[in-house]
Amino acid sequence: MTDLTVERKKLVSTSMNQVKSIINSKGVNREALEEVKDVVNAMTSETEMFGDTAFPTPTPEEVAKIYLLSDEDDGDFSLYLISVLPVGPSPIHDHGTFAVIAGLDGDEENTIYKRMDDGSEDGKALLEMDRKVILRSGDAIAFMPEDIHRICVVSEKPTRHFHLYGKGFEQQTNRLEFDIKEGTTKSASGLLIPIDESRRVV
Repeated sequence: MTDLTVERKKLVSTSMNQVKSIINSKGVNREALEEVKDVVNAMTSETEMFGDTAFPTPTPEEVAKIYLLSDEDDGDFSLYLISVLPVGPSPIHDHGTFAVIAGLDGDEENTIYKRMDDGSEDGKALLEMDRKVILRSGDAIAFMPEDIHRICVVSEKPTRHFHLYGKGFEQQTNRLEFDIKEGTTKSASGLLIPIDESRRVV
């Protein structure tokens, strides 16, 4: 095991213990997520630990690489390193769990939406765009489970960002995707999202 591997394991383990302590003591709320955001964002200074050598960027055929770094046995507190090519926006979606994204490299535009209806009619959703936030190296953003956004790589190079979720993609069975023009929504389970577990740190 190389020195870099040891340091990477130590950093991820220490950071995730801090995250768990915050959520377990304060619950999932915006104040707690601001603290979690600071913890995850602090990891972005260690660019050498999470570079292209250890975590290659996706091929054109892959579009995105999702590396699982750490999680609990039940999928709680799942931390990923995600690299995405500049190929266009994602669907508008939520995660059904809290999320924190912190930028290592590349520019990711987050378009954040407000839901204007009360969610009482299945398959229907009325959204309005709220704001746009571009995440660059050293930037971070936090989302509550009900928050809705879309991401788009706006740099010429791929992004390389940390994504932390209260539940991992495979457990995100209540995810929703939204069609803002049609005013509709549908289930978008994370079960089919391809995950690379070969570089799990802890």
